[in-house]
Amino acid sequence: YLLPYLKRYKNRLFLGFLFVTVSNICSTYIPRIVGRTIDTLSHGSFSPDYIYWQIGILLALTLGSGLFMFLTRQTIIYASRLIEYDLRFDLMEAIIYQPVDFFQKNPTGNLMAYAGNDVPAAREFIGPAIMYTANTITTFIFAFYFMISLNVEITLIAILPLPFITIATYFIGKKVHTASKDVQDKYADLTRQSQESISGARILRAYNREKYEAKLFQDISKDYLQKNLRLARLQSLFMPALMVLVGFSLVLVLGYGGKKVIAGESSIGDLTQFFIYLTILIWPVAAIGWITNIIQRAAASSLRLGELFEKMPKEEIHPDEVNDVSNYDLRFNHVSLSYDTNTVLENIDLDILEGTSLGIIGGVGAGKTSLINLIPRLYEPTGGSISLGGTLLAQINKKKLREAISVVPQDTFLFSMTIAENIKFGKPESTQEEIEAVAKIAGLHSEILTFEKGYDTMLGERGITLSGGQKQRTAIARALLGSPKILILDDALSAVDASTEELILNNLKSLIHKQTTIIISHRISSVRNTDNIITLKDGKIIEQGTHGELLSRDGYYAEIFKKQQLEEEIAKM
Repeated sequence: YLLPYLKRYKNRLFLGFLFVTVSNICSTYIPRIVGRTIDTLSHGSFSPDYIYWQIGILLALTLGSGLFMFLTRQTIIYASRLIEYDLRFDLMEAIIYQPVDFFQKNPTGNLMAYAGNDVPAAREFIGPAIMYTANTITTFIFAFYFMISLNVEITLIAILPLPFITIATYFIGKKVHTASKDVQDKYADLTRQSQESISGARILRAYNREKYEAKLFQDISKDYLQKNLRLARLQSLFMPALMVLVGFSLVLVLGYGGKKVIAGESSIGDLTQFFIYLTILIWPVAAIGWITNIIQRAAASSLRLGELFEKMPKEEIHPDEVNDVSNYDLRFNHVSLSYDTNTVLENIDLDILEGTSLGIIGGVGAGKTSLINLIPRLYEPTGGSISLGGTLLAQINKKKLREAISVVPQDTFLFSMTIAENIKFGKPESTQEEIEAVAKIAGLHSEILTFEKGYDTMLGERGITLSGGQKQRTAIARALLGSPKILILDDALSAVDASTEELILNNLKSLIHKQTTIIISHRISSVRNTDNIITLKDGKIIEQGTHGELLSRDGYYAEIFKKQQLEEEIAKM
């Protein structure tokens, strides 16, 4: 899953590998200089200039090692940050382009965990893990070469514990991988729970559920803590085990090498070099375990990210795709829609002519929202076809299609920005006059002026600063600003009172013949003046006609009308 990102920056990564190689050539040559100098000093035949020259070489090698290690970080670590940027961009794109049902199955907290946990884990693999892997490999190669050129027997004794390091790394790393995945999954649960508790703070207070939610959060946190502690315990085994094995190497070298020195088969300088080389190898050996941990965490994270990226729908371009249509007449021809095995719309035949208005009435679960979600292609019909201006919706460029449609959904969403910025969200270049014009149509302008900062009033999360009715009207103004060819109001007047509803509907009359208007409502007062009304029940159109025609038939529509009239009369008592 991460290979395409590595290929994108392969030149920078190769350069980093070159730099770390030069750095380790410098660092692993230092013991050779030290050993030779010690042997020269032990023989007593040297001059001050020789010592100064050796010191100069050591300083140059040290400076070179440090400089090229700095350049290594500037290439590999920098590349990892660029890849992290690309990952975050692709992650956001993968999320926002998912189909609607994806968000019904994946809570917001789970999606936040991808950015907060999985991307950083993948970045650590791409940066530090790759850098220290290259450092470990090159250090081993050069150190082993210099060691074996000194004494083959002592070298073999020194590396005797290395196979045990590999075995320990494999078995502990396997457990770390499982523990890492458990931690990341539980982190997603924790993020989801905290996000929902914060977003639903008002509901928690209204139902006096603060203590319950706090206890639930505490329980998840404790579980998350236990999984992290288990992971930490496994990770903590690496360093002690590796240090013991490295220490064992030092003891072996001291014992065997000491005998060689006593026997005159090796020099003090050679033995000193072995000790320095083993000291140099301590970090690369220890890094094996650390790198393994990073790789195991990254494997779990890249798997999660890869699965999400694979779910991203592939944009299928119709061979006869068009960007425009001759008119905006909508036609539903035997349309059906199913979610999994659940049929929500069945055999819908409906014509909506350009510039006309349609009212949709029906009970909860009748399929009203599902019907209008087919128009901007949030869902694709599982049967039948829908055409716009005689062209199948599937043949129309999706971006161009949605530019012609504005939807005010049941669940109004406003952003944490000013009222003006929320209204012009779909048309950022709008002037203040245009913003105020649509706010007046939505019956909101006079109320905005009562706020201290007017249109510059900053809204809280999801528009919490406004009342339900004000949020709906802000959303209506936002939809109107784009001058859509098709305006869809999905129960968008449910939170306003009768007088405000009448004001908005009267204001919309001036636009009725400029655009196609579809109004979904539970209240007949919202749809009674539309050109055509359909009544949905169990996913089927059971009645169709004008308000007067439907009342004269004395069917389901008339029954709803009588009930609502009775409710209004009771409310006036």
